[in-house]
Amino acid sequence: MTWYQILSFFFTNGLRIFLGLYFVITLQQLTGNRKKAGIASVCAAAFLTALSCFSIQQFYLTGIEIILVILTAYFLYAAQLRMSLFLTFFYEITVALWEFILSAGLGVVFQSDRFLDMRSNGFTAAVWIVRLFMLGVAFLTVKSHKRNEKRSSRITAGVAIAGLLGTVFLSGQNTIAIDDDQLTTWIIFSMLILLAILFFNLNRQYEMEKRIMLLEKEKNALLEHDYQTLKNVYAANAKLFHDFQNHINVVYHYLSENHITEAVHYIENLRSPIQGITQATWVGDEAVDYLIGSKIALAVSRNIKAGTNIEFPRRTNIQSVDLVAILGNLLDNALEAAGNAEERFRFINLTIRRINDMLVIKVENGCGAAPAETNGKLQTSKADKTLHGWGLRSVCTAAGRYDGTIETEYGDHIFRAVVTLFFEAVKT
Repeated sequence: MTWYQILSFFFTNGLRIFLGLYFVITLQQLTGNRKKAGIASVCAAAFLTALSCFSIQQFYLTGIEIILVILTAYFLYAAQLRMSLFLTFFYEITVALWEFILSAGLGVVFQSDRFLDMRSNGFTAAVWIVRLFMLGVAFLTVKSHKRNEKRSSRITAGVAIAGLLGTVFLSGQNTIAIDDDQLTTWIIFSMLILLAILFFNLNRQYEMEKRIMLLEKEKNALLEHDYQTLKNVYAANAKLFHDFQNHINVVYHYLSENHITEAVHYIENLRSPIQGITQATWVGDEAVDYLIGSKIALAVSRNIKAGTNIEFPRRTNIQSVDLVAILGNLLDNALEAAGNAEERFRFINLTIRRINDMLVIKVENGCGAAPAETNGKLQTSKADKTLHGWGLRSVCTAAGRYDGTIETEYGDHIFRAVVTLFFEAVKT
């Protein structure tokens, strides 16, 4: 290999690894450090370039590249190994398919089968065309903050169908000689890519329906709790009004005897059932307002100072179940951490702010010690790891529906979680 071929191999493989990693983490709705991903991609490309100088077969190089992408996604983003393997494998097949289609297509146009030689400049040109196209798609995806899943699915399916049609076209041309076994193999692979896309869409729809069922179950449990709470409050108030005359007489007696302190204390005890039925309006959604109110009441009952600063936009596409999942998990974690802290750190603060078309949800709380982390991922402090530790994952899932992110920070006994969502205004 000449020096410019080695340089081209390095850059094209670096782009392929980085875009493959971006493809894997985007489809799994993961968040993490992109700078580290870029550095890992450059190191992996340099490693593969060095291996290519020893005449190692492309099959083994591709296998090593798949392993490097999977390990990077796992250690930097805590990605699922099986899903990462599935996505990376078919990503590599799709890239190789289009490299073959474009190199053979250029050979047909220029009537030369030298474009099929992987060591030729013609094949290198085809590889660069594919990489630039991939880079353009990635750039448009990053530039567009508002994700359109239907459009993405159509584009992906269109690329796969075009790949199948391209291999079929090449099998019927007579301009250059292409091995029949090679064409048959690529036709089979193009059909497998279509099946993989269908399987992934069905699996994503199944996971989404399962999450919706879980959220609906949580919402029903919340409404049931709300109903029981209101029922108990109304019962307490019915008793209060029934005994209203007696209470008035007692208060009159305290005041007539100038027992002001006893009268105030007695009135405070009478107010508690009425305060229980009062519910403030925070965001204008009944379920979310009740959730915030109940968490603040719970904080007060545990001697935890609670502060709110909420500015919520009206009529958006943000669903109630997603807000309940985000706020419920963040506030539950904050209450648990603040409840175990010493007196000066027993506080939680909820801030919700709108910045143009972006909604920022910030929850701060005091805590006694830094949260446990494994591979940059927060771990639950509860003993049963199988039943707990899913809070932030649920937040990430809900935020991902609005192209959102979650960031956490700890310092000076204060833990901070910030969720950003991109919303669309809904016309009434």
